[in-house]
Amino acid sequence: MTGTAEEKTFDRQDLATEIKNYTTTDAKERAHINAFLTLLENPRCFYRDCFPAHITGSAILLNVKGDKILMNHHKSLNKWLFFGGHADGEEDVLSVAIRETMEESGITALKPISPDFIDIDIHEIPANDKKKEPAHSHYDMRYIMQMTEEQPPVISNESTRLEWMDFDNALSLALDDDPGMKRLLNKACHIASIPIK
Repeated sequence: MTGTAEEKTFDRQDLATEIKNYTTTDAKERAHINAFLTLLENPRCFYRDCFPAHITGSAILLNVKGDKILMNHHKSLNKWLFFGGHADGEEDVLSVAIRETMEESGITALKPISPDFIDIDIHEIPANDKKKEPAHSHYDMRYIMQMTEEQPPVISNESTRLEWMDFDNALSLALDDDPGMKRLLNKACHIASIPIK
């Protein structure tokens, strides 16, 4: 697990080691550690058909200046989120987060600020009859990306809107029942060195 953000790759054992060594920021996040380590013992944990839970990768995307976040109004969940999705068997979750961010934002000129995840979260996904999926949990590894050059975002078929927001506006959209989103936005704000009003 050495090299730059572009060179660093993970497998399941590397990920387990990084999760064990990860310093959490609050009690709720700390409580996720053992659950993640237990899920990683499931051979199919990186596949979307692994129920009742599977690993996902997501990212906050900053603009070139680092003072705005591109937020995504998710079509099926009907709420504002950042970018992310299923690993589909890929154990390098950073690669998953990069792929999903590119697919859902239409932006390809981006790079991770760090190869390390900045947050972990477990959140519930409601049952989806169209996809024939029961209610389940996403065990989400979260990263922070930044654009490397200006590109216009493109709305994917998974979204209804994309909007650049400052940190305060993005935080105002974080629902009270989603403390993980607030925690991640605050971490991203700190990393980007942007003062919250």
